[in-house]
Amino acid sequence: MKDRAPYQAHFEMLELPLDANFDEVHKAWQVMKDIYSTDSLATMSIGEEVSEEDRRLLLAKIEEAYQALGDFFRDHQQLLDNGVHQLTEGITEYDGKALRTIRHLLHIPLDDVAMSTRVPRKHLENLEADNYAALPVAVYTRGFVINYAKHLALDADLVAKSYMEKYRKWQEEKGQ
Repeated sequence: MKDRAPYQAHFEMLELPLDANFDEVHKAWQVMKDIYSTDSLATMSIGEEVSEEDRRLLLAKIEEAYQALGDFFRDHQQLLDNGVHQLTEGITEYDGKALRTIRHLLHIPLDDVAMSTRVPRKHLENLEADNYAALPVAVYTRGFVINYAKHLALDADLVAKSYMEKYRKWQEEKGQ
């Protein structure tokens, strides 16, 4: 995992904690830009206190922080993609155990996956445990698998096809 400490000033410029994700960085950048733009209602009352030059300087620092953090997350994603490729090389079938193993090797907490994908934690736990009986209908389960795979930087179509094949086999066995 790439060290965030050298980027602390950039996170602080956008008033974010070091563990913020890129979506949070993007939102903070937009808010900060809006606040310090010339037509912002938030800065109209302090217009005389902050010179035009100071405002432009602040906007430039906000832009610089956003660019640096964009580079950080792009580099981080490249490292993640390369790491995932090395981890998954040769894997042709995905089940819950494979997903859990990859997530653990990447040091990604399940809560982070749940928050990012908006898939409830209990469904992610059931996916990883191959607890098909506790999963929702196939269309929802497939969507959860795709979102989970994308979060892990995996080939979402390959993972979904493999996982759902096992899910369908379970359904057929259950129906007998």
